[in-house]
Amino acid sequence: MKILVIGSTGFIGQFLVKKLVEKKHEVIGLDINPGSENLSMLCTCFVGDMLSSEDILKAAQGVDLIITLAAKHHDFGVTREEFFKVNETGTQILLDCATKLGVKNLIFYSTVAVYGTQKDPSTESMPPEPDNNYGESKLAAEKVIQKWTDEDKSRCVIIIRPTVIFGPNNYANVYNLIDKIYKKKFIFVGKGDNIKSVAYVENLVDANIFLIDKLKPGVQIFNYSDEPQMTIAQIVEVIGTHLPYGAPKIKLPLFLAVSLGSIFDLLTKITGRNLPITAARMKKFATATHHTSKKIREQGFIQNIKTTEGFRRMIDWYLANEVNK
Repeated sequence: MKILVIGSTGFIGQFLVKKLVEKKHEVIGLDINPGSENLSMLCTCFVGDMLSSEDILKAAQGVDLIITLAAKHHDFGVTREEFFKVNETGTQILLDCATKLGVKNLIFYSTVAVYGTQKDPSTESMPPEPDNNYGESKLAAEKVIQKWTDEDKSRCVIIIRPTVIFGPNNYANVYNLIDKIYKKKFIFVGKGDNIKSVAYVENLVDANIFLIDKLKPGVQIFNYSDEPQMTIAQIVEVIGTHLPYGAPKIKLPLFLAVSLGSIFDLLTKITGRNLPITAARMKKFATATHHTSKKIREQGFIQNIKTTEGFRRMIDWYLANEVNK
C-alpha cells in the first residue's frame, strides 16, 4: 500500500515510517521540518505545511491511505485561534485535498483530551466533554471528518485517541518527569494512587499498523493506552529503579502544592515565562487520567512491549544522550 504520513519527522512519525517500511508499504512523508538522512533512506520526504493545499496535493499523489499525525499541542503559549487553525482548519484542508485526489482511506490521530476530565475511565462510547482548547479543537476536527465521511459512504476512517505518549526522543511530559527525578528537582504531589494512562510509542505504532487492516466504510474510533494501567506512584517508582538516585519518598499534600503553584502562576503573568510549576499542573499531576483501550484488544490487538520495558528504554536513551545537556 502507498501511504502518506503527515508529521513524518516528528516523534511518532519516525517510529511509524520505520515500521510501515518494515511491513513493505511504500511510504511518503510530509512534514514542515526536513527529515533526517536516515528517514530519507526509508521514504520519499516532502517538506511542506499541512495548511497548504499545494504541499498536500504534491505529496499525496497516488496514495492509497493518509495517516495524519500533525497537530498543535502545548499547554502554554498557544492561542485558541492557533489550536483551531491547525487542528480543525488544517484537517479540512487535508480532506479537501483527499477529495480532489480520490483518496478514501484516512487514519487520524486525535487525543483522549476530547473526553475532558472524567470521574470514570473513558471509553469510546463516552460522550466527549473537552475542557481545554486542545481537546476542543481536536473534537472539532473529528466532526469535520465525520461530515466528510457522511458525504461519501465508501470513505473509510479510523480515529485514534492516544493517551500520554512516551519513548526515546520525546521531550514531553514523561521526559520532564524523568529529568526532574534524575536532577532531584521532583516534588511528589498528592497520595499517588491516581491512575495515569500512558502509551509507549512502539506499542502505539503497532496499534496503528494493526488498525490499517481494520479500515472499513464509515468512522471507527479507538482509544489507545498501554495495559496494565499504572498509578503515578507506580510510574515514579519504576522510573526511580532505573536512575542512580531512586525515586523520592516524600509526598507534598495537594492543597499545599496548589498554593505553591498559585505563586508561580502570578510570576508567570508578570514575566510571561512558561514556568514548570503551576497550580493547574499540580492539580493535573494528582488527578486520575484513566483511559481504557479494551475495544482494540477485543478486535485482536496484542501489546508487544510491557510498559515498564518502555520506561526502561526511554530512561536508557535519556541517560545516554540527555544528562549532560
